[in-house]
Amino acid sequence: MEPVILLLLLSSLSLTYAICLAVYRLFLCPVSQFPGPRLAALTFWYEFFYDVVLRGRYTWKIKELHEKYGPIIRINPEELHISDPSFYDDVYVNYATRPTDKWYWSARQFGTYQDTVSTVDHRIHRHRRAALNPLFSKKSIAALEPRVKSHVDKLIGRLKSLKGTGKPVNLIDSFVAFTTDVISDLTLGQPYGFLDQPNFNAGWHPFLMELSRNTHLMKQFSWAYSILEFLPRQVISLLDPFLIHQLHSLQDSISQSVHSHHAHHTTNDKESSPSHISSIISSLLSSPHLLPPDKNPSRLAEETFVLLGAGTTTTAWALAVTTYHILSNPHILTTLQSELCTLVQTTSPLPPLSSYSQLPYLSAVLNEGLRLSHGTSHRLARVSPYEDLEFNDYSIPAGTPVSMTQMHIHLDPVLFPDPDSFMPERWIAGPQNSEDAVRERKRYLVPFSKGARMCVGMHLAELELGGVVGRMFGGGGFGGADGNNEGCRLELVGTGVRDVRVEKDWFNPVPWEGSRGVRVLVK
Repeated sequence: MEPVILLLLLSSLSLTYAICLAVYRLFLCPVSQFPGPRLAALTFWYEFFYDVVLRGRYTWKIKELHEKYGPIIRINPEELHISDPSFYDDVYVNYATRPTDKWYWSARQFGTYQDTVSTVDHRIHRHRRAALNPLFSKKSIAALEPRVKSHVDKLIGRLKSLKGTGKPVNLIDSFVAFTTDVISDLTLGQPYGFLDQPNFNAGWHPFLMELSRNTHLMKQFSWAYSILEFLPRQVISLLDPFLIHQLHSLQDSISQSVHSHHAHHTTNDKESSPSHISSIISSLLSSPHLLPPDKNPSRLAEETFVLLGAGTTTTAWALAVTTYHILSNPHILTTLQSELCTLVQTTSPLPPLSSYSQLPYLSAVLNEGLRLSHGTSHRLARVSPYEDLEFNDYSIPAGTPVSMTQMHIHLDPVLFPDPDSFMPERWIAGPQNSEDAVRERKRYLVPFSKGARMCVGMHLAELELGGVVGRMFGGGGFGGADGNNEGCRLELVGTGVRDVRVEKDWFNPVPWEGSRGVRVLVK
């Protein structure tokens, strides 16, 4: 066949395929009757423009589309998005309500395939999650409090050591170093030691956020990333030498540690009790919920990679947002210090980390910090594989990806009046704030999501948040609650509210790209 004829034939076939696909997506597919922009229904390039070209702005565009088209819209050729907060509990459900799959398209955005978070099939996910749940239960995290406390103490000590240096410190870097040391200690049995490094290993946080930004590309082109896995590292490094080098170093470190755990477990053939965890990996190797293929080092390395990422940036961001608002609002600071003073005076030498969560005002401050930090800024798609979902006058076909966005709920002015303001009082019942109103707000506080696939590390994050904020502004920290704070205090410098307000969605929340973080002087 002549090359020209072959080219014309291929062009004709491609054009025919494109036309047929367009007709199917616009008029014949199961979600064709749902409202939304035609271009979004036609192609994934619509989302690509907002999330890749504009670097994480589709979340805000989706909000605009809801204002135009209503509470349920089609945001790409396959996915529906819902803005009605009352429907959240119908999308994010437990196993007892109905099985829930992850959408294959968004499941690949972390570049992993075998970890629990990326598991598509609900049956496989259930077994993998059953192995993790007891390790992150409230009881298990309580048993791990001494290990978490050691890292809290080191964080406070490092910050205090900067007193009088006149050198601003980026609290986000210090908080990321803290959360990284905690999750690496618990997961691998050995902290990375970032709290001991100069400047808290300040390059670690930008590296994690760059990985986070690339989740949009991975979602769009997961097939390309699969091809890259078969290329030599020297070739892949040409794409972004610094980022790829950092990524390979992290992957090698994790792989080496996991293989060491696996070899030790195989040699000794002894079980670890989930209530006495030396490391999460060693406990997974002993878990009765996992079949042998799920205990192989390559899968556990992916599990570790995702646990390290998930257990680091979101909690650190919540700490940064909360700390900024405490320091920028004298009334909140003094009210919090007064409450912490009462607790410190009744315990010696210092209260346990878990006791801070029992303080009503501190709990309100933490809730408000969680609300404005959002957990994740990206929507979370779920698939009901067997049952249709009923929403208003619409019947959503089984197998359809349906998503909602936590940030949209947290900033809903009906649920949270003056939503951009940091107001701990909205979480405390009183004359102008009924218990029913507070209870209703708590229902819509969803930084950890809900259902069978909600954040497994919720109790650990709560302990870290309460422990760090309680120590920073109570006894032994910068609040003077015990009269023995060595005269230390934190003062914001070169930091404004825009530095803690989410303006980009890189799966993780991101402020404006010119932000230098939450910077303070220790005085």
